Amino acid sequence: MQKLLSALWCEDDGVLSFEWTILAIIVVFGIVGGLAAARDAILDELGDTAEAYLNIDQSYSFAGFGPFPPSSYTDPGHTFVDCDRGGVVGQLPRDDVDS
Repeated sequence: MQKLLSALWCEDDGVLSFEWTILAIIVVFGIVGGLAAARDAILDELGDTAEAYLNIDQSYSFAGFGPFPPSSYTDPGHTFVDCDRGGVVGQLPRDDVDS
């Protein structure tokens, strides 16, 4: 029995493959976390861009002169509803207001 325990203690054939497996697992976890963070940042930026596009005011007014009559247009405005992903684990709720 002592010879078996001694042989197991000195065994190092599978050590390198175990280290590579642990390293691969850590790298995969890092990639998944990084992609999730990038996804959230991209979605927030696209939401801000959509809000900026919707807030473009195309109203105008022309007083007219000579043969040209006065003219005006009032942009009715649009609504933008930001998706609230605050309930997702690891994210803080968005309470910032861009104005």
